[in-house]
Amino acid sequence: MQTPPSDMPWQVHVPPPVEETPMGRVSLPALMPPERRRARYGNVLLLGVLVGLVAGLAYFGQERIVSGWPQAKAFYDFIGVESTALGAGLELSNIKLVRRRIDGQDVVIITGSIFNETNEPQALPTLQATLRNEQNQWLDDWTFRTDRTELQPGEAASFSTTIPNPPEASKRVSITFIEDVVE
Repeated sequence: MQTPPSDMPWQVHVPPPVEETPMGRVSLPALMPPERRRARYGNVLLLGVLVGLVAGLAYFGQERIVSGWPQAKAFYDFIGVESTALGAGLELSNIKLVRRRIDGQDVVIITGSIFNETNEPQALPTLQATLRNEQNQWLDDWTFRTDRTELQPGEAASFSTTIPNPPEASKRVSITFIEDVVE
């Protein structure tokens, strides 16, 4: 045991005891993740590129879009973009579907005519025939061309196409103009 030094004060001031509270959850400051500005700018850039790509495809592919989905013409008109559908000015009429048996084989023969309603010569695009059932569901399709490549103003041309062994449920047909397919 050692005796305290002689210059040591005899009284010590001790702070009053702190009331103890039961320990619950400890609230520490949240750690914030480092800012990710690069990722944010990258996402905005990617979104901008995608929007530009879609807008470019919609603008430069408008003829194909309107020919496949005629209701899109109203959208193009609304935004002020002149759109012309493939085969605009050409009228398809007198389309008939006849089922026959030729040389022991079931065959569907489709006939019709195309009329140029405009005052200018019109090129005849490729035609696509689509067979449908009673519920108008797609069954089969194929492309064909007429024997003519152009119609003069007010002129008409007839077409005919056949398909051997069509689906049994074939009851309806639709004919549309399509762009030439490059093979």
